Amino acid sequence: MSADEAKQKMGVTPDPDAPVYPMGVAADLLGVHPRTLRIYEEEGLINPLRRGGKRFFSQSDVAWIQCLRGLIHDENISIEGVKRLLELAPCWRFKKCPDAVRKHCPGRRLRHGGGQGKGCARDGNHCERGGHCGGED
Repeated sequence: MSADEAKQKMGVTPDPDAPVYPMGVAADLLGVHPRTLRIYEEEGLINPLRRGGKRFFSQSDVAWIQCLRGLIHDENISIEGVKRLLELAPCWRFKKCPDAVRKHCPGRRLRHGGGQGKGCARDGNHCERGGHCGGED
């Protein structure tokens, strides 16, 4: 029995925002080289938790990075282009996510861009930096 199965049997739901994956594991989950994640961090597109000099990622971070990779690789938008687009509107406007996917996307409430790596409020549509973000439908 896996740890997730054991937690479900005990009625404990895993927190998608808990930073549990070290960089190597997150890179494996995403099918990328760890350097790719470092580049995204340097560019301000992600903001992993740092503990003891090491980076840790949550399931929400992984979902956000999958969305970023979709914009970069599926839509052929450069990293600089993604940064500029995210300053103007939430990612699903460009990724064209269906409503069902968008409503449950953990990356949606996590980031909206602008190179700030700031999270969106869970209970509203305003970012920590005061702008309007991904909470709008």
